[in-house]
Amino acid sequence: MVEIDLSLNNTAIYRGVKIENFGGRKSFEVNQENLDIIGNNIYNYMQGLKAEFKAKGQDMTEFNKVITLTGATAIPVYLIAFHIVVHSFHEIRYKNEMYDIIAAKH
Repeated sequence: MVEIDLSLNNTAIYRGVKIENFGGRKSFEVNQENLDIIGNNIYNYMQGLKAEFKAKGQDMTEFNKVITLTGATAIPVYLIAFHIVVHSFHEIRYKNEMYDIIAAKH
């Protein structure tokens, strides 16, 4: 199972986006430019995960079974991530402190 931490702690996802602290909480400006950067970063992150999996000689059908999107972030980031992974995985899950649910399955 693959899991992507979409929280602002994942520097690979937010590379090139200015992260600021407001009252001890990390935040970024949700605008089209930042969302485009994040989308490209998520895509590249996924390509890297696939390459690592292949390099280990593992069966890609196992890789493509389930992905879990997790971590506190803005809703548009989840929408972008979902769009990027939806056709590559049989099941997409969402997990936070309260829920672990299936968001899509095909």
